[in-house]
Amino acid sequence: MDGPNRRNPLDADLTIRSAGQETTRELAWEIASINAYLEEIHQIWANTLGLSYPQFRLLMALSMGDGVAVNVVAKMLHVEASFVTSQSKALEKRGLLHRRPCSTDRRVVRLSLSDKAYRQLGDLVQQQAALDEFIFREFAVPEKSSFILILAILKRRIEKVRHRAALDCLPTATNCGHDITASGDSSSEEPPDVRRPSQCQPKPQGG
Repeated sequence: MDGPNRRNPLDADLTIRSAGQETTRELAWEIASINAYLEEIHQIWANTLGLSYPQFRLLMALSMGDGVAVNVVAKMLHVEASFVTSQSKALEKRGLLHRRPCSTDRRVVRLSLSDKAYRQLGDLVQQQAALDEFIFREFAVPEKSSFILILAILKRRIEKVRHRAALDCLPTATNCGHDITASGDSSSEEPPDVRRPSQCQPKPQGG
């Protein structure tokens, strides 16, 4: 028989798992806090320019490329294409962007910043460059690239979890294994089921 002071190896395993889960939760909270702070900064800048927060984000997305399709901008901002269309029309009226049909497919509308928008964003771009230097001063270019890669992996996995959580379970148990590749990630890696088990139970037949 084991002595009274003999330690169960499962206890150590549970301790390690608990510590790992706690670290994961801390990481998730830190990421959420970073996002909240960035949103607050962007909201302040948006107010400075007399824009709404979504309009400011749209302009910032366009500053990273010229002639960006509406559906691409929508994916970048995680919103519906119809929302980008309505906001871009409002910004076009203010002379802050151009809406032009694609030369090869006129059904596709491409958005680009106007000279007026570049002038208004100019001071903010300089401020952002200074802030980036302050925020990421410990990151060399290789470290920054590796960090971005890790964040991209996390983003894709979280997107899959979000997509799976949003799916409504169909009334039969055999239909509970939904295809989650619609989230945009073509990898075969699937997250664990995040729904309540009761949601995937077959409904009792009447009669």
